[in-house]
Amino acid sequence: MTRFDWERAADLVLHFLWPLSCPVCGKLGSPLCRECLLDLVGGEPGKISCSECLGPYPCTVHPGAFPVRSLTSFGGLSRELVHRLKYGSQKCLGKPIGDLMGRRFQAPGRVILVPVPLHRGSGRAFNQSMEIARGISRAWGCTAAEKLAWKTRRPSQVGLSPGLRRKLPQDSITWKGAIGRGLPVILVDDVCTTGATL
Repeated sequence: MTRFDWERAADLVLHFLWPLSCPVCGKLGSPLCRECLLDLVGGEPGKISCSECLGPYPCTVHPGAFPVRSLTSFGGLSRELVHRLKYGSQKCLGKPIGDLMGRRFQAPGRVILVPVPLHRGSGRAFNQSMEIARGISRAWGCTAAEKLAWKTRRPSQVGLSPGLRRKLPQDSITWKGAIGRGLPVILVDDVCTTGATL
């Protein structure tokens, strides 16, 4: 028996009240049309980089690093869409971006997707990384849950140099709630500049 998708039903009702249109081409019917999403990433596969230097993975310089997967480079259209999602309160962009990312990378089996938390006092009404995680979870059929929290109030890292970003104290973020029942965790963030947060 299939579970009823309340979130999708709510999205449909909202669409009838306030029709969505693609911010790129203006096409009615979706927050970001499939054609524009595909134009965003082109024909290349998603990129896998080293978490330490963002060079190719596996990395010979940082053998203990973990892989960072990215949908596309941050610039032009991708930058505009992330800024609309993050600063323009266009929450509806997160799931299509996440869904495309989930389809670009093979599902790694049973995992839990955990978004990087918003900084305390960010003033945003929603966590854009959670919206992207929801899109990935829909494509992979796994769980997305907000399990991380900042221990202390920290200023935003936007505009900081890579060196200052890397000075983030090791214990700045804590796990909240029950541990994920032995499932591997995949962290989801909207932008990976230096890998310092991850």
